[in-house]
Amino acid sequence: MKPIKAPHLLVKPIDERYFYAVNCAYPNSLRILNKAQFDILTAIDNQSSIATLCEKLSIQPNVLEGFLNILAETEIIKFDHSFTKPKRPNTPQSLNFWIHTTNKCNLTCGYCYISTLNTTNGMLAETQTQLLNKLVETVNRRKITSIKLRLAGGEPLGQFKFWKGFIVEAKTILKDLGCKLIVSFITNLTILNEDILTFSKANDIRFGVSLDGLEQHNDTARKFRNGLGSFKVIDENLRKLIANNIPVSVNTVVGNHNLEGLPSLTHYLIALDVPFRYSIVKGEAVDAQLLEKYLSESYAIMQDAIQTGWAFSNRHQFCDLKPNELGFQTCTSGFSGGAIYVDGTLNYCHVHFGEANQPAFSIFDEDRDLVNMIEQGSHYEDMKSTDCSLCKYKAVCTSGCPVYRVNGKDPQCTIYHKFIPLIYELQARERLKLLQDYKMIAT
Repeated sequence: MKPIKAPHLLVKPIDERYFYAVNCAYPNSLRILNKAQFDILTAIDNQSSIATLCEKLSIQPNVLEGFLNILAETEIIKFDHSFTKPKRPNTPQSLNFWIHTTNKCNLTCGYCYISTLNTTNGMLAETQTQLLNKLVETVNRRKITSIKLRLAGGEPLGQFKFWKGFIVEAKTILKDLGCKLIVSFITNLTILNEDILTFSKANDIRFGVSLDGLEQHNDTARKFRNGLGSFKVIDENLRKLIANNIPVSVNTVVGNHNLEGLPSLTHYLIALDVPFRYSIVKGEAVDAQLLEKYLSESYAIMQDAIQTGWAFSNRHQFCDLKPNELGFQTCTSGFSGGAIYVDGTLNYCHVHFGEANQPAFSIFDEDRDLVNMIEQGSHYEDMKSTDCSLCKYKAVCTSGCPVYRVNGKDPQCTIYHKFIPLIYELQARERLKLLQDYKMIAT
């Protein structure tokens, strides 16, 4: 038997005594190694047999074979070359839709990508009813077991009363069909009242909140129509959601206007203990040196927080990177998801709303269910470069957002290569601390 290292194996030190190993193409494969275990993994050259390694390392065969079998469980190594590759399933079992509830918004963010913003009002009742009909039809035909709806806009909470009845009815009908409905509002969180709070608690509604930073770093771009900044309102409402135990996460689009504020925002979000995601702005040039500088400072803050018990792995995401779940593509678009506009047209992505040259189906089409529409629509997700196909991190990065790739790859490829190992290191530090806290390994 000859142990073979995973072709996408990453092995790095955590400190002077411990190391981490992870197969970047296999889910949840991160392992903590002591020096002796690290030496074993280092000695594997894909040529030597277990017997040869035992002689070289002065280890009993049963001890070495036992350790190698543990590594093989998550494909750190195998005894042949049949390593698992993330692949696209034949059919989806769950669906994920971005729902454009309205073109109306109470903020005037200069970088908003919605070309039809404030041109019309919200979705008509007829369209909303047809959306539910189409969901039911698709669940029945495709045996779908879960659906996620992200109610967005514009500002969807301005349409909250219009969607209350739909949410309750849809959850009830789909549950009877064996399908779970998960609903979240993608919101600027400047609108929140007791009705929204009470309903959200009763119906397991989730919130994704856009926030550019603290005070001036948010308020530079995210202003009300009267010119006032929105941070104080968002901060107050964010704390209300947390106090009511309503699931909430924060998304920050990182650009030149708010780079400098990332470290202070990181302190703030860690203190709130909410999940947060830092996404690099799409379609705009970002100062690469400043991006690396302020991201590095932010991750240093996260590293310190890990030592006080902060749950890094469950609280932070960088762009579309998938270090643990390892997807076969970046998002659900083109396979099990898409974006539905106020008039009922279904696009590949919400950035395509209002673009006449983008092919779109309609939920009023009686000849196709939602999966048919996705299958027969655009397919940017497969347009990847040769470089990406050879990359160690291809299952983590999945070439980035399909719509904004340049020559088949994410424009931030270089920054990903720097920070993916750091993200794994922080996960390893978190794991190491837990093992030490529970006296499973020496401090």
